[in-house]
Formats: sequence, structure tokens, C-alpha cells
Amino acid sequence: MRNLGRKRENKLKDILITHVKRNLREYSIVLLLFLIGLIFGIIFINNSSQNQVEDITGYLNEFVNSLKANAQIDKGVLLKDCLISNFLLVLALWFVGSTVIGIPIVYGIIIYRGFCLGYTISSIIATLGIGKRNIICNNINPITKHYFYSMYISISSKWYKTI
Repeated sequence: MRNLGRKRENKLKDILITHVKRNLREYSIVLLLFLIGLIFGIIFINNSSQNQVEDITGYLNEFVNSLKANAQIDKGVLLKDCLISNFLLVLALWFVGSTVIGIPIVYGIIIYRGFCLGYTISSIIATLGIGKRNIICNNINPITKHYFYSMYISISSKWYKTI
């Protein structure tokens, strides 16, 4: 019985490795576009005026202080809103990505999501300092992995052939 689980794990691992090898070009394109968006987000924060930086700092400090004061956050409403917005994004990516004409739109969404992540990370570092990097590593990084893989699936027409 135990060997059956190992065989299944090895088969899944082999499928994933061959999938990545066959679609290395698509993975590279998505990663490059995502990194371009990330760099644009960082550059945008670094080139912001002093008034914009003060607004961002004030907003983030107010949010952090409200969390420290044990402000009540309705996690159910937050989860529902997050799921609805992400479901709509996934649905739009799937619909647009299923046509050849929509591929540039998907690429634009990938760049936009990279920009949002770069903007968020840069503004947190600019406001809270580099010492709070655990916030970024623990909370933002796992979300990015899910976005990256779902965006890849939306532009790849070959992903279903390896299953």
C-alpha cells in the first residue's frame, strides 16, 4: 500500500517536470512580463513626489495603527470580497485567454499584477522600513505564487495535454 503512494508521487513529479520542460518558453515569457511589471511598480514608488510618499505613508501607518488597536475586521466579508474579485479575474483571464486575440490582454494583466506587487512591496518598505520584511515574505509571497501559476495557465494552451 505504501509503495502505491510513492508511485503516484513519482508519476505526478514526472508529469510536472515534463510539462515545465515542454513549456519552458511560456513560463519564461510570463516570468519576464511579471518581472517587468514588478520593476515598473518599484520605479513608480521611487520616482513619486514627496506628497505622494507622505500620503502612502499616512495611509499605511493609519492601517497598521488600526490593526494594533484591535480594530474589528470581518473576516467573512473580507474573504467573500477577495474570492469574488479573484473569481472574476480568473473568469476574465480564462475567457480572454481562450482566444488568440485576447493573449495580449492577458499579458497586460500579468504586467499589471506585477506592477501592483512591486508597488505594494516598495510602499511597505518605504513606510515601515526594511526591518519589516517578514510581513512581505510571510503574507505577500504565497499570494504571488498562486497568481503566477493561474496567469500561466490562462495563456498556455498546452497545460491540459500533460494531465
